[in-house]
Amino acid sequence: MKRILILIITLLSCSGWLRAQEENTIAIAIYNFTRYIDWPPEEASKDFYIDIIGHKSVYDKLKEMTSGRKVGNRNINVRFLETIDKITNSQILFVGFWQSKDLAKVLDKIKNANTLIITEKDGLIESGAAINFVIRNGVIKFEIKKSNILRYGLVLSETLEQMAVKSN
Repeated sequence: MKRILILIITLLSCSGWLRAQEENTIAIAIYNFTRYIDWPPEEASKDFYIDIIGHKSVYDKLKEMTSGRKVGNRNINVRFLETIDKITNSQILFVGFWQSKDLAKVLDKIKNANTLIITEKDGLIESGAAINFVIRNGVIKFEIKKSNILRYGLVLSETLEQMAVKSN
């Protein structure tokens, strides 16, 4: 009985560690995407906003990681949005797994803004996301839909396209 309890505790602690690693990986990737996507030149004088919906721990990691950093000469501001109604202009919008059911509402809310939409649920690349995190063989990867990036007036680097597990 004692061994079973130790095994359960070990598995639960590993589960928490894996979840933290997943959040860290997603936060790092979101920040790094800023190096491989170009936004329209008219936005170059504005601050750079990354909004997170539905994934507070990714927000916390990204906020910590980007403190004092810039995209080009633009200050990075990371915001956590409680609801879709709080969406305003941002350069990157990450829609967490639990909010993904509302992706159509998110897309309607941003309309034609120059916003990179990033999600983390299988199938959302076909529903309008530009980049979608997926787990393949236990590893977090990302897929890209170039037409969704271009629709929002963004330019995708060939390097990022080549790093994706699926690009269409």
